[in-house]
Amino acid sequence: MRNLIILILLFTSVEVLAQDKPKTNPEFKRFVFQKNTGIEKRTYDSIYFDLSYPKSSTWVFKYTYKSSENEMIADDEYMESYEFEIPSPKGKSFVIKSKDFEKNKVIFNRSCFCPDAGLRQLYEGEIKGQLVKKDTWLIQFDVMILPRPGRQGEPIRKTFKGYFKQGTLVF
Repeated sequence: MRNLIILILLFTSVEVLAQDKPKTNPEFKRFVFQKNTGIEKRTYDSIYFDLSYPKSSTWVFKYTYKSSENEMIADDEYMESYEFEIPSPKGKSFVIKSKDFEKNKVIFNRSCFCPDAGLRQLYEGEIKGQLVKKDTWLIQFDVMILPRPGRQGEPIRKTFKGYFKQGTLVF
């Protein structure tokens, strides 16, 4: 009897160990800029808009963050991006202040299964860029994200920096 119990426990433990672990997609960060491209905002329903990237004399910088995902958890996907356009830089640095956020189309996008998802124009903060080597810019963000129009909530301050390399905006 004792041997039977040991055999049952042995087979049970082997079966538990043989089960697959849930797959997880890793966290993802992408810092990229594209020359001769602009941001076109197409407004609909008075406050919502979508974006396209037509050829232009300006440059567009875009940071994308995608959180890790577990395939065993429904609707845990989360992504956010920050992007802006500037005239082709003449020097080795630039600064965008709050008063120029709308002109430079400083855009925040949150994609998630949450009520505060979607694109929005940012209006407050500062973005600094410094050319650190050919086709690599160190960009520092210090921005305020207001709640989506029609939603209640407190503004959120985001500060981060990254090394942006030339590439394509859409992947």
